[in-house]
Amino acid sequence: MSKTELQTSAGLLALIEANAPFWAAEAEVIRSYWDAPIRNVETDKKWLTHQVYKEFWDGVLPPLALFNENLPRAGAQSGRMKLVELAEVLYEEVEHFTLFADLFLVLDGNDYQLSTDELKEAGAWPENDALMTMRQSHISETTELGQRAFRLTEGGYCALFTEGMKLAGRNDFDSAVAEVCRKIYEDEFNHMLLGIIEADNNHLSEKDWEVLLGYTVAQSKQRVVMRNAQFSFPVTDGRIDELLAGKATPVIFDFDYAAQLLDDQGAH
Repeated sequence: MSKTELQTSAGLLALIEANAPFWAAEAEVIRSYWDAPIRNVETDKKWLTHQVYKEFWDGVLPPLALFNENLPRAGAQSGRMKLVELAEVLYEEVEHFTLFADLFLVLDGNDYQLSTDELKEAGAWPENDALMTMRQSHISETTELGQRAFRLTEGGYCALFTEGMKLAGRNDFDSAVAEVCRKIYEDEFNHMLLGIIEADNNHLSEKDWEVLLGYTVAQSKQRVVMRNAQFSFPVTDGRIDELLAGKATPVIFDFDYAAQLLDDQGAH
């Protein structure tokens, strides 16, 4: 199915074109780390702790809060169906958190043992905080457009998982990372594509599309900065400047598969 058959607006096509180099840049940062001379057990613990933090704070807590918020609506069938939907999302997010946390055992034989407070202290990092602050600022400025921008940039075109899967067969830890990334990729890639396609809206004005493009590009650039810090800065300052200038070869968006997902969704 072509872009035209997918009935994708010019606005969304412009968003994808503008963000595709930064999805590729995020992938390059992660890919660069796997063979970087700086890589060792401590830097592996560092990126893993940061990722567990993201899976817990950005993954588990939001649907948990929504689940608790919707509990009083369980007296109606629609409320119960919403709880089921949120429980499924929550289960998936807890599983992702668990998969990454279990990698500590493979890395050095020691189980993940951080309390929630300890994870908040050890797992947070300034570049990720800046990304979350930026997203919230965009939502505060223009709620609808900020939320659309969040959905479009949230997955980073699954860069961590696609690059992590390539580690299969290298050694025990890398193979374990690859398997975790494979499992999560299978859960997340469809959600990510739909999040991008569903950012489309024919009722948005030309000005709205301009604002949305600005939001998404700013967030995608900050994701590159965030990943470089998470993985102990494997990419040189000069190359990071090039990546932030959009010099990476763009990711090719899978329009055919996105169309198939929309068809499947419509069938249900």
